Amino acid sequence: MKTVAARFILLIHLACLAIVALPFAAIAGDASEARAKQVVDAIIEAYGGKTSLRSIKSVVATGSITDFMQGIGGHYARYYQQPDKLRIEVMPDQGGETRILDAGRGWRGNGGALREVHGPPLQAMIYQYSYLDLPMGFVDNRSHATYAGTREWKGRPVDVLELTPSGAPLLRLFVDREKHLIVRVSAAFNMGMGASELITEYEDFRPVGKVLFPFTLINYAGELKLSTITLTNIQVNSTLNPELFTTIRP
Repeated sequence: MKTVAARFILLIHLACLAIVALPFAAIAGDASEARAKQVVDAIIEAYGGKTSLRSIKSVVATGSITDFMQGIGGHYARYYQQPDKLRIEVMPDQGGETRILDAGRGWRGNGGALREVHGPPLQAMIYQYSYLDLPMGFVDNRSHATYAGTREWKGRPVDVLELTPSGAPLLRLFVDREKHLIVRVSAAFNMGMGASELITEYEDFRPVGKVLFPFTLINYAGELKLSTITLTNIQVNSTLNPELFTTIRP
């Protein structure tokens, strides 16, 4: 009887603990959501404010890229347009690659014909659009972030935000806690032989009109440095030719 009574008392005790824990879990969730909003609001302000960011509908960025894997470098161009349009040109004059993303479908290739891609190559393009859409996407609520704590990165503290783009893996942002600028983005991709983390780091922030943009982007696969993109010109709200986002299919 004592054993049965003891078990009954233990069950009641555990039930009470569970009931008490529920409000604490809710409070923790509320605090995390509040912190995410604080960080996002600080990002928006640091980059130029809601009005300036909301006005941006297209971005054209040109410069050069250094490919450390192949030991070559050349022209780079990026055309971003809302909603969900992105064109990347990597050394087209040297037989490089063109990538086009349009409304969740992607094409890539060189020369005159581009082939539609699926799986990780398409996910990588959606991921790239998703981070290039920031912080504009925060202003228009296209992107919703959750708070994932703090870390130390390159000797300084950063806030970590996480987003889940439609059609791409979880996107993780490192945000400088002093300047409130996004300094690193990453996502893990399954390439068929295990997961690989793709990383882009941002440097050399400069104003274009009233909005800050990074003029240097450094790309990694895990610890392996892939390329550096050095931008020399960024234009916002140019009228883009629709043919930039069309494809010639073989």
